[in-house]
Amino acid sequence: MIIKKRKFIKYLIAAAVILLIINFAIELVFRPKKEKAVSELSKSQIERVFFSVLDDYGIEKNWISEKKHKREEDDSVKTEYEVKLPHDIPIPVLIKDVNKIIQKDITGLVSEEKKINGKTEIRIYTNEILKLKAVMQPDTSAKRNRCDLSFIIYDAIDLGSKNFNYFLSMRFPLTCTVIPSFHEVAKADSLKQYLKEYTVLLNDDLSESKMKLAPDFQKEMLRASIKTINSSFGGASGYIVDEKSVLFHSPIFNFVRDEFKKMKVSFLQLSEFIMLNTDEENELHSRFRFYCENSSKTKIFFIKYDNFLKILPDLEQYNKKGNKVVSFSKTYLNRKEEEIKKD
Repeated sequence: MIIKKRKFIKYLIAAAVILLIINFAIELVFRPKKEKAVSELSKSQIERVFFSVLDDYGIEKNWISEKKHKREEDDSVKTEYEVKLPHDIPIPVLIKDVNKIIQKDITGLVSEEKKINGKTEIRIYTNEILKLKAVMQPDTSAKRNRCDLSFIIYDAIDLGSKNFNYFLSMRFPLTCTVIPSFHEVAKADSLKQYLKEYTVLLNDDLSESKMKLAPDFQKEMLRASIKTINSSFGGASGYIVDEKSVLFHSPIFNFVRDEFKKMKVSFLQLSEFIMLNTDEENELHSRFRFYCENSSKTKIFFIKYDNFLKILPDLEQYNKKGNKVVSFSKTYLNRKEEEIKKD
């Protein structure tokens, strides 16, 4: 009897231990997770964020002034800022960029647009404590050093349907090149509705019999090819000739050039464009930044589709600073027409 009682007690103890283990496991699995404490930005951190965004938009230091903050109840802030803004910077977009950086912290961004003179007041709070106050004032004297950037994506017309559709959907006014061929006429004509342009590229790849410019062609055959090219690609923004081609160095080139000129068409050479053809990505970014920061004049880049995708993040940054992407026709078209008028 005593032995049976002892066994029974052991069973009870074992059962109790098992229940404790099960209970502990349940608590471990279903215990509510503690919320991570969200960091709180300090006054200096918020100021760094604010000024970094201003720098992203090309705001110069001499456009930013300080004055004493007078409201006694806001004793956490001793200084407020006044910022002159160029008229082409959308203040709501700038405010959105500031908020995007600090939105993960316990910080409330309050913007108030004053109706007097179009000023916008920005106040940034942390736990209802004012950490930054700035007044944004559009000013005609504030002009950013900017340049026009134009891009000729030379292989865009040959892309597969997926990549070509993505090229068409890009918000930038881009240009592609077309080597004369009846196969490319419809595709070239479709570009205009997507705010894209094309230029005709004359090189040694012209294979269409009725558009070929062969060195051994007689003048009448050349005239017929020239008329066919001109009539088929009347929407071209310009004509480019590859000066390394056999066509350029052949005896017929001067005749071809003069016949096109009679049709109010002049040639630009490939060497007039900035070539971004390197396959080394670091060098690609470095060269693009160099040309963008080198001077304020218009720059036209001749680049393949894959490389253009790689520099898009850089382009977005330069675009934000005030540099503008323009179509090819807005860079060389006026110059081309002036040259034709002079001749």
